Amino acid sequence: MSDERFDQDLRSVLMEDGPGDVPAELRRRVAAVPSMHPIAARTSPMSWMRSASRLVGSAAALAIVAAALVIAFGLTRPTPGPEPGVGASTSAPPSTAPSQAASAGTAAGGACQAADLTGVILGWQGAAGSRIADVELRSHASGLCIVRGTPGLELLTADGRVLIDSSAAGPSGKPHVGATDPTFQVSPGGRLKTQVQASNYCGAAASGEIDIAFTLPNGGRLVARPGTGVSSSEAVPPCMGTVPSSIAMNGWRR
Repeated sequence: MSDERFDQDLRSVLMEDGPGDVPAELRRRVAAVPSMHPIAARTSPMSWMRSASRLVGSAAALAIVAAALVIAFGLTRPTPGPEPGVGASTSAPPSTAPSQAASAGTAAGGACQAADLTGVILGWQGAAGSRIADVELRSHASGLCIVRGTPGLELLTADGRVLIDSSAAGPSGKPHVGATDPTFQVSPGGRLKTQVQASNYCGAAASGEIDIAFTLPNGGRLVARPGTGVSSSEAVPPCMGTVPSSIAMNGWRR
């Protein structure tokens, strides 16, 4: 039975006083309400069926049931949602479980570990009371990783004696990440560069290989050593009297 025919039969039941012939299809649809409509289904199906069976025995009662169905279907029929592209998002609702892409990004894009990095001193140059080293950081990690922030620095001999320590300058000389510090993604085999300036060393004489240690913000520590053919003869800065010793870098760059 079509919805239009059903409406016609329903109007005849409502408008006529006690009709003698209620269409069989109308009786069937009234009796089938528990399986057709969620409002009826929320009540006990058996109790609804018993009530419906009693009601369909009389035309007047059937009219009441039919009218209730009209109200229920008319007022509670779900409103169609907007079609895609008409104010509705076609994306699936967010999931509490991490997506595969997010998991991969976290695993491959975490902070570079000191064990996955090698530091190489490419050369030294002199300045008034200072020595400046060109340093290259090389990644041999298995995947993409991130370098960000300012490491702690030490100028030291090959046997580990510290000549100048950046932490002597206070918090600014300790490993830290600032809110505006850029993030560098380093792929396997990738490289970053920086310059490290050491000034005013007045301690015991130092000779031989001079290295630079980097303590990363994540706690790892690596030592940059002179590259092939790089001399350390100009690596130790001269003593400038009462001026405090210092060592600092000018940030990472490609």
